[in-house]
Amino acid sequence: MNYQHLIAASREHLAKYPVHASVSGPMTMFPGGARWMYDRLNELDGSDIRPFDPKINYTFYGYLKYGICLTGSSLVCWWAFQYGPLLAPFSILIFYLLEIHFLFLFPLLIDGARQPVLNGIQEVFRIGVIRCLLTVVPISIFMMMGLFRRKNNFHNWHIGCLSILIWYKNEVRNRISPSF
Repeated sequence: MNYQHLIAASREHLAKYPVHASVSGPMTMFPGGARWMYDRLNELDGSDIRPFDPKINYTFYGYLKYGICLTGSSLVCWWAFQYGPLLAPFSILIFYLLEIHFLFLFPLLIDGARQPVLNGIQEVFRIGVIRCLLTVVPISIFMMMGLFRRKNNFHNWHIGCLSILIWYKNEVRNRISPSF
């Protein structure tokens, strides 16, 4: 599935199961997002395979993921400014190149995968790094553009997140080994 198919499938799903944005603070952002993903995965499968595990430290994994992405991107941006400011946008590509390696981290955590970080990276390489990049970047642009809407500015964000979950369900979910 390419990004257009994933976004279309997400829109269709959200038309059946509307989602309302919930406001959360920085310390509850990742657990709240994980709970949102858990609910959407259950809707997609039409089942409740296992209960949501609030003991998983989603905040740690969220800060790990984005800490690595932002650190790598910042280092490249700093380097770029040393050699020419026109190279600075290259840091955005580096951010996404790092981010795709953690693309399926939260769904893998939700599904109780053994070694979720390693499994996620392996799945990205199985799918293909370039294919993941060419799928994630347009979805990310779509998500960020939605933040500028006057009303329901998280609608595109939900569509984008759901797109990744649909991709995960179709290409990764049945390949993992749960820890339960």
